[in-house]
Amino acid sequence: MRHFAVAAVLAAAVTGPLVSTATIASAAAPAVTVTAAEHGKPAKPAKPVRSQFSAVGTVVAVDSGAGTITVAARAGTKDVKGTTVTIAVPATARITINGARKRLADLAAGYRVTVTGTRTGTAYTAARVQATKARPAPAPSPSGSATPEPGDDNTHAA
Repeated sequence: MRHFAVAAVLAAAVTGPLVSTATIASAAAPAVTVTAAEHGKPAKPAKPVRSQFSAVGTVVAVDSGAGTITVAARAGTKDVKGTTVTIAVPATARITINGARKRLADLAAGYRVTVTGTRTGTAYTAARVQATKARPAPAPSPSGSATPEPGDDNTHAA
């Protein structure tokens, strides 16, 4: 038992200074960062940020073949407000025109539209498209009125 106690004391005396020396050396050495590329592994690309968006404006163009609409957004989330944005409209998107369920091909330039969906990086994808036909401008009144004006007396004989 005595030999065991002596061995323990000697072991503590030998390793104690080594531990403190290693601690001091690691504190003095600068940290070394090794990137994945240095290990031969390709670096992972950063995932694009996915967020919700909304755009309120006027349809500029519809490409039903490509499944996109281009909207001149006058309101909406700050990333689209005041810009013209092209939005992908998948087949799963809910499209309504004047409250009735329609298809992308039924949309036309000039419609007022509210689009909501997701933005992933710089790509916009619609989940819902609500459109109304733009009201036609009132027709100008004809310049030659058929109703007589007061004080307009056409009963004079020539």
